[in-house]
Formats: sequence, C-alpha cells, structure tokens
Amino acid sequence: YRNIERDAARCGEQPVVAGTRIRVCTILASYRQGMSVEEIVQQYPALRPADVHDALAYAYEHIDEIEADLAADDESVVKAQRTKDASGP
Repeated sequence: YRNIERDAARCGEQPVVAGTRIRVCTILASYRQGMSVEEIVQQYPALRPADVHDALAYAYEHIDEIEADLAADDESVVKAQRTKDASGP
C-alpha cells in the first residue's frame, strides 16, 4: 500500500495515510457513515482521492486490525464520558 505507513511516533503506530496523521480507521469510519470519497477529501484536505482508495483497500485487507482500532476508539470515548460524568457538572 504505497500511501499507507506506520510510525511508532505517530498515532500509536496505527496505519495512517503517508505524510499525515489521518488514520485508516478514521477514513473507513467516514466511508461507513455514508461519506463518498469526494466528501472525505473535502473533510480532510490533505488527502487525495487515491489516498482514500488506498486507505480503504488497506482497511479491507486488514479488517480485523482496523476493527480493533475502531473498537479501541469507541472504548476511549466511553471512558472519557464516564470520567466526565463522574466529575460532575
């Protein structure tokens, strides 16, 4: 995948579009929410359509890994909300 890289110093070594901090799982989540490739490019101006296609291809070739990244994101959101709720208004 020419436009996908991993870097231990960036995004917890999750796969990202080369030269950015835009994670493959973020692109997949956007696509699953109904965004077109063009809409994703508009949302993330650093991306080109080819980057989005490469990210989606990578995601579907490594679906278990990407699903785990998405689940970890969901868990982080829930934990943050619980911490906020416990600290009060």
